[in-house]
Amino acid sequence: MDMNMKKYIIYLFSIVIISCSQPSDYELVINNVGLFNGEEDVGIVNIAINSDTIAAISTEALLSDSTIDGSGKYVIPGMVNAHVHVTTLDQVKEGYPYGILANLNMHTGLEDRELRWKEISRDSTGYPLFYGAGHAATVPGGHPNQFSPDMETISDSVSIREWVDNRIAAGVDYIKIVRDNHPWFYNPSLPTLSYEQIGELISYSRGKGHKAVVHIGKAVEIAEIAGYKPDGFVHIWSFKRESELTDQQWDAIRECECFIIPTALLSKGSQNSSEEETRDPDGRMREWAEQNFLSADETIEALRKLHEIGVMIVAGTDPPNNGINYSDDLFSELEMYQQAGMNNLEVLRTTTGNAAKAFDIEVGLLEIGSKANMVLLNGNPIDDLENLKKVEQVWKNGKTNQ
Repeated sequence: MDMNMKKYIIYLFSIVIISCSQPSDYELVINNVGLFNGEEDVGIVNIAINSDTIAAISTEALLSDSTIDGSGKYVIPGMVNAHVHVTTLDQVKEGYPYGILANLNMHTGLEDRELRWKEISRDSTGYPLFYGAGHAATVPGGHPNQFSPDMETISDSVSIREWVDNRIAAGVDYIKIVRDNHPWFYNPSLPTLSYEQIGELISYSRGKGHKAVVHIGKAVEIAEIAGYKPDGFVHIWSFKRESELTDQQWDAIRECECFIIPTALLSKGSQNSSEEETRDPDGRMREWAEQNFLSADETIEALRKLHEIGVMIVAGTDPPNNGINYSDDLFSELEMYQQAGMNNLEVLRTTTGNAAKAFDIEVGLLEIGSKANMVLLNGNPIDDLENLKKVEQVWKNGKTNQ
């Protein structure tokens, strides 16, 4: 063997040694995977994770000792259910295997418990992140005071500013305000906040750096409250009465630039037939509901109009009301958005990027530097929303419990 050949062999050998001794650039790389980042279909990319963070998204090769072949698969951000009411810690984590990585609680009578569950959810794998409103803003005897008799209400002895300051001191993430001015299943209307009080709540909450979201039951209430510029509404209207809006009222809703969490699935009635039979054996409640509430088809048409005028839709289901669960019933909610004329990309945004932007949370968008809160699917959900149900792996803060 001549000297030049020996030098060449030594050179090749040294390259191998150097390449083997160099540390990998990334802790985990998913190769050749489709990506929906919460806003757009990015296409086929390689995704790298370091610690709890998305470190790289690239069409170029990314080096790691730990890789996943993403061929034929799709990564999406963790999904968000933006309207829940949880009463047990198990309910907090029920949606995790389905790719739901954030739950937004929309009232509790027990603020200390809500704060404790938020702390548990923050770093525990297997638990979606948990956000909460604490007590909802209402007057004595108003909804939901009937379910939470010990909650603080706005009254002659507790001013709006004091009440909001107390919620912020309790560690809430946003302020929920209730306007509930209608009979309910043969019961008379409960007392409720005036529009002027709601306007002051919105203004003061936002001035304190907290988002203000509003519970309503009638379309005219959305149109009226829109003028006070809340961040969003936590329901679409449900009552037939006063559901027809003028062009001027539709303009007010559009100009508000606020989001709406439709909770449209409520319009389909109970998701648990045996529970409904126990609760309503003679069918009187069902009869009242059919006479007073929008049907599912009417709700879909209202949602279609909101989408057409440019209102940002954020997905939420309002469990456990009507027997709705904390997991795959979210997919039924999304199907109703599709029926209202949204394409699959728009539907996906409602439970990811729209939710992240609406509430400034760290779930719902995937970009370099963001938390690695994401889901690997065995199929492209932009082609078919049914592929959302094909969850292969879930990462929260870069960790998986699989």
